[in-house]
Amino acid sequence: MNRKGGRLSLAHLLRNLFARRVPQVLAIYAGASWGMVEFTTFLCDEFLLSPHWTRVVLSALLLLLPSVAMLAWFHGRPGRDEVPRTEKIAIPLNLALAAVILVLQFRGTNLDSLTTTATFEMQGATVERAVAKPEFRKRAALSRFDAGAGLGEEEVWLTYVVPLALELDLSADDFFEPIPVSAFNQRVAEFGLRAGSGVPLALKRAVAELLHASFIVTGAIDRTADQYRVTLTVHETASGARVSETVHEGPDFLELVDEMSEALATALDIPDRDEVEDLPVREQLTEDDAALAAFGRAYAKLLSDPPDLKGVISRLREATELDPTFTLAHYRLSVVYLDDNQTEEAVAAIRAAVDHLYRLPERLRLLTKSDYYFLTEQPDRGRAVIEMWVALFPEDPAALDYYSLVQTMAGEWEGLVRTLETRYRLSPSNHSLLKSLAEAHEHLGNIDRALAALASYAERIPADYTGHVDLARMHRRLGALDNAIEHLKRAVIVDPLNPAPVLELASLDLDLGRFDEALAGYERARELARTPRQRADVLDGLTDYYRFRGQMEEAVRTAEVWRAEARGSHTPLQITQHGFGDIGIYLEAARHQDAQALFEQLRSELQLENDPFFVTHSKLHIALHVGKRGEARDAYAAASDWIETWGADMMRPILIGDLGRIEEEDGEFALAVRHYRDAMSRDGSLNLHRWTGRALRKAGHLDEAESELREALRLVPSDPYAHFEMARVAEARGDTAGALECLRSALTAWEPSDASFEPARQARAMLSALRRAGA
Repeated sequence: MNRKGGRLSLAHLLRNLFARRVPQVLAIYAGASWGMVEFTTFLCDEFLLSPHWTRVVLSALLLLLPSVAMLAWFHGRPGRDEVPRTEKIAIPLNLALAAVILVLQFRGTNLDSLTTTATFEMQGATVERAVAKPEFRKRAALSRFDAGAGLGEEEVWLTYVVPLALELDLSADDFFEPIPVSAFNQRVAEFGLRAGSGVPLALKRAVAELLHASFIVTGAIDRTADQYRVTLTVHETASGARVSETVHEGPDFLELVDEMSEALATALDIPDRDEVEDLPVREQLTEDDAALAAFGRAYAKLLSDPPDLKGVISRLREATELDPTFTLAHYRLSVVYLDDNQTEEAVAAIRAAVDHLYRLPERLRLLTKSDYYFLTEQPDRGRAVIEMWVALFPEDPAALDYYSLVQTMAGEWEGLVRTLETRYRLSPSNHSLLKSLAEAHEHLGNIDRALAALASYAERIPADYTGHVDLARMHRRLGALDNAIEHLKRAVIVDPLNPAPVLELASLDLDLGRFDEALAGYERARELARTPRQRADVLDGLTDYYRFRGQMEEAVRTAEVWRAEARGSHTPLQITQHGFGDIGIYLEAARHQDAQALFEQLRSELQLENDPFFVTHSKLHIALHVGKRGEARDAYAAASDWIETWGADMMRPILIGDLGRIEEEDGEFALAVRHYRDAMSRDGSLNLHRWTGRALRKAGHLDEAESELREALRLVPSDPYAHFEMARVAEARGDTAGALECLRSALTAWEPSDASFEPARQARAMLSALRRAGA
């Protein structure tokens, strides 16, 4: 009976609802709502309004559904309409509640336009440009695509070219901020893996997080007969959720890239704007399929581990011969020639690129022009182009990145802080900018702000050990060694199988005089090293260890092994530049002829008409070591001219310190002290306290000398040179006991030193003399 009554009640309710036309009204409301949502979406797309408006309208329509249902119930039946008390109370209450919920839900959400207007002066005229707002920019990591079973070995290069072509095709749109496949591959390699096909999504997510990307772009390429089949997949980095997956099929590969660009823009909600260049990717690359294949094979070799530079050059030359208008191939060829120490060929290649700039989007044209001027030693014009780029695209992350490099080189730290803050505002997910900000603040002496920036990075990216390593390095420069140890221990915990934090901890143990622990740390890092670059880094650390302890022959041998190992991970240019740093090892080993021979060899490899700073700097040091102060002053003048020509004031503090050494050798101790202190005041990361103390001792200012040397030992407690110098100060005061203690400290560090190592020989001779005098 109850069941029957229930059925009668339900049937009665349904009849009543239809009689009052409630379902019909709700259906009409649903249709109208859908139309309203679509119309809002159209308005957002047409006028570049915030896409959040669609959610606002949809939420409002859903929240108002109770009021619509009540209106239909009370006013849908035939006859005279009446407004019952329930409706008078419930509908206003529903409206108020809906308003409160909407305010709470969308409070703080940007509901303005997707773009803002940037105004700047250009050749005396005021120019306005619409630029993307930071919160709507999409930072995406581009990964190498996977190769399908039907893709032959001769076409595997396509898996490398797809992400490059997508980057190129969307590079004109400032809503898109790509992380190139080359950067992605490099991060993958840091995990000890080759960046080939089939990298699991979990690893891609880990890499994308370290690159501060919100999205991962990847996919797969297959082939059946004359048809390519490309799957384009976009994932969210944070959740791993798939945003979209589209399949593109056809015989023309570059036409598929154009399709994929549109699909990627849709997946990332990048709006379609008339003012953005949208050339077919074939026109930006090449219309010659054979030239494209040669370029693709070159790019695959470039991203291999290690890169095959000779093979890259051969393929790129083939591409440019097949299509002399292939601008990107010319540009890449110039970069590879430069990495391979073929400077004249690099200049010729970039000139060819400049001849055909019309193929590239505007921002890449400006980049190529600036590189051309820098490569042809016209730095003023190169900087002018970059400043024009920033003016034309005032919120372009790539332009600001290049501008920040110029400001860093020029030592314009205050301007650099402003540029980096702008860059971070535009890309709030790119937390790596905090590291650059910390460096700029440190140069300005804003230590608290520098430490705060690094601490913020470590907190925001807890999976990246480098945040703690950078904090440790800064604490070391400040002499807060206990804090440095704590951060390095955290870094090891974050990434226990990575040799880099282990190397840093070993280096700190060396400074603290924990020599057994330091050597054990280097051995542990050697065991952990999995890639050629990691093995080279371990050898670099071991070279520093042997050099610190006076084992110069072992240091020389290890440096030479480094050069052999580095061929698997470094370019010839990088190896050459590193080699100039190794010259100091030969000089400390008193192998002056070998140092000069290495210098001449490295200098010839550069193929440069004018010596860059690191060449003249090495020349200065060689001259000082062999007592040729006149040649040292000539090298100083040449280095100073280079700094003036290139606006590279960042290098000025180092050169001022070198001038102090020249003055000290000339017996001008007061001038030397002034130059040492001037250098440290310009760059707080320079530790010239030992040199300053030595010059003060020679000038007879023993109290000041001791103060400087104590500061040197506060920063590096086991520095044998500082202990030896402190012994000389104590001896000059007649403090034999103090001198003996300092000598013992120095000789503890130099205990395994070579018999021919002169500083240790002098320290031992002084120790014997003081003991005899005391006896």
